[in-house]
Amino acid sequence: MATEEKIKELAYFIWIQEGCTHGKHQEHYFRAKQILEEEEAIWKPDQNTVQTPSTPAQMPEGNLKSKPSKSTRSTRHTKKAK
Repeated sequence: MATEEKIKELAYFIWIQEGCTHGKHQEHYFRAKQILEEEEAIWKPDQNTVQTPSTPAQMPEGNLKSKPSKSTRSTRHTKKAK
């Protein structure tokens, strides 16, 4: 669950983004709360369900650890001893 501190911080940034409009503090608060709850739902799957990406394209980029293709790898050139 989103903490009160996080909700207020995001509501503050929404307020700034909208030009510091007054009288919309409740709207900003509830929008911030909704955003944070939706974000948590995405990253915390249901405990009864295991959700794993089926293809690498669905995985976050930071988790992809791929080796460069053979054509892009640097090769070591050694001289033959005489």
